Amino acid sequence: MKTKLISSTVLGLGLLLAVSAHATTVDFDFAAIADGDNSYGVLSGERGESSFTFIKDGISVTATGFSTANPADSFFAYLDEGKAGLGVCQALNTYGHCNPSSDDNVTFGESLKLIFDQKVTLNKTIFANGRHHANFRGDFNLSIDGGPVTTIALKNIFSTPLSGTEFIFSNPNAGGGSGVSNNQQFYIQSMRVAAVPVPAALWLFGSGLICLTRLTGRGKKIFSR
Repeated sequence: MKTKLISSTVLGLGLLLAVSAHATTVDFDFAAIADGDNSYGVLSGERGESSFTFIKDGISVTATGFSTANPADSFFAYLDEGKAGLGVCQALNTYGHCNPSSDDNVTFGESLKLIFDQKVTLNKTIFANGRHHANFRGDFNLSIDGGPVTTIALKNIFSTPLSGTEFIFSNPNAGGGSGVSNNQQFYIQSMRVAAVPVPAALWLFGSGLICLTRLTGRGKKIFSR
């Protein structure tokens, strides 16, 4: 019995080490997808959709857009070409392109929601402004897993590690709407995320359940004799 207990514990620790050592890191390059990269499980090119699901190396993320003031009011997630990236559009023309074209990024009052199929750490986000450049003024709002909204200064590269499953990026810059300051609008050009390994406690708990099941089965056989 002791041998079985030790074996199960060692197995659980081995699985934990294997998962930790092979935590997946993925770059989602939305600008590249808009410019023709078909390796993310979606048709590439400029267009808007009610939702996009991008898949890379075992991690998937679904993008949708909505009104910040009224989340029930759905907008379109939008892929804009020309080294731009992922934004939000309120209305599409018959070709699936944003109408007006100036609304194809995240402007004032719009929110971009990204939902991953597993918990990840967001390690780096690269933004482009309304003219597809790297200079900004103003802020963006970020909410993770339904938590409080945090206001963060807009910049080309945001690299503070943040973990969760759902990330909502919103534009709080009144005056950052269509035809105003392109430096207050943003696209997400790319994201680097890492899968969060399953905590050690869960693996050990699983090992304990295996041992308990074996002990329970052994006990039943003894008492049934």
